[in-house]
Amino acid sequence: MVIERNRDLSPTEWHNAGMRNWTGAVVLGLVAFWCASGRLNSQTEADWGWTKKQFGSTLDALLPMQASGGMYVSYRAHRDYVTSVPEYWFRIGYEFNEKQGYGLQNFFSAHVRIASPNSIYDQLMALHSSNPATQEASSFVSRITLRKYDFTEMNCPAIKIQMDKFEKLQMKLPDLNGNVVTIHPMIHAFYAQGSEGDMTIALTDEEHPLVKWASETRQALERCVKSE
Repeated sequence: MVIERNRDLSPTEWHNAGMRNWTGAVVLGLVAFWCASGRLNSQTEADWGWTKKQFGSTLDALLPMQASGGMYVSYRAHRDYVTSVPEYWFRIGYEFNEKQGYGLQNFFSAHVRIASPNSIYDQLMALHSSNPATQEASSFVSRITLRKYDFTEMNCPAIKIQMDKFEKLQMKLPDLNGNVVTIHPMIHAFYAQGSEGDMTIALTDEEHPLVKWASETRQALERCVKSE
């Protein structure tokens, strides 16, 4: 849900409009809570607290943003608060040439990982629910299931097309004025490593050029999956 501030409103009008929007947000939150009641019955508050604490490190272990060597873009998406949405990740670009031991491969490659059948968050919680004495999530990482796809530009020509588009992107900085508030957004995280430096950024703006590029790349890679 997105709430956008109208600068033409008076302070009183802005306050009233904000209260209506926030009331709607609370109602939506309650609906989400009621829909999740089935899961709450089978999982304790301790499971939720433990999973929330361990989720970040588990996400990094399964869907890492950085790799040793190479020139690439990593992208990872997950929905804040809504744990039923499967986490998604891809890495696309030039990889380190492991066979020769130096330099880069002379072709583009791409790797895709998708939580399946349930989100990483829900899988992690279920594992802890069945083994509540476990303190560290690292022992569960190998038991979390993902769908995995790996391509090169030879069997997925869209990789090169999307890398060319990335090079031509017109970037814009995130809005720092606080005029838009997004409740429980999809979080789009990026890490790019190139010859002139690297970049780390997380965005929630679905209209941002980088987010649109990631969405288009995801669709292109899914078409390669279907053509296999």
